[in-house]
Amino acid sequence: MDVFRTADAAAFDVLGTIAQVRRGPAHLASVRVVVRDGVERLGEFQQVIGRARHVLARNADWIFRRGDEVIVDGRTQAVEAIVGDDGLVNEAALYG
Repeated sequence: MDVFRTADAAAFDVLGTIAQVRRGPAHLASVRVVVRDGVERLGEFQQVIGRARHVLARNADWIFRRGDEVIVDGRTQAVEAIVGDDGLVNEAALYG
C-alpha cells in the first residue's frame, strides 16, 4: 500500500470531522473534512485583510465546487473559492 495514502487517511481520521455537503437541491453527502479556521486573506500589498474558514477533503471522498454548501457543527457556509488541489486532497475557502 502507498505510504502517503495511508498517512493521509490516518491524518483525516485523527484531525477530521464529518460534514454534510449539499450540491444543488437534491444531493446531500456526508464527507470527512479537516477544518482550518482563521486562515489569513492577504490583500494587494500582502497585508492581512481578513480571515476565513477553509475545509479540506480527500479527492476520493469529495471534490468541492463553487456554490457547494458545507454544514459543520450546525453552521452552513457556501464554498467561495477553490484554494488548491494536489490530486489527493482539495481545499476550499468558505464564504462568511
